[in-house]
Amino acid sequence: MADDDTLRTVYELVQLMSSLNETRRAILLALSHVYPRSVSGVQLSRLIGYSGKSRSLYRGVLTHMKEDGMILIDELTPRLHAIRINSKHPLLSMLIELCREYGEDTSRIYARALEE
Repeated sequence: MADDDTLRTVYELVQLMSSLNETRRAILLALSHVYPRSVSGVQLSRLIGYSGKSRSLYRGVLTHMKEDGMILIDELTPRLHAIRINSKHPLLSMLIELCREYGEDTSRIYARALEE
């Protein structure tokens, strides 16, 4: 069985994920499966099943997630941003680790979606 610190972190991660709405959970899961790769807004929309024309993703959700320290957004050009999960966040680093260890099939699905 895992040590107490690991179990506590997993529990806190479950609590975090359950407190998020569906869109935010989908974003974190997608970004954790493609980590360390960053994605554009259009690619992220595709990964989570949003319409490419949906502006709500860009206007509010990503801004709040950045402010909460969950994601990092680099402005490459005024219209192109590189979005990635914050791997230094203690709970999200555990999510990345879990996805790497147990999410190989899902990571392949996300990778294929990025190639389209």
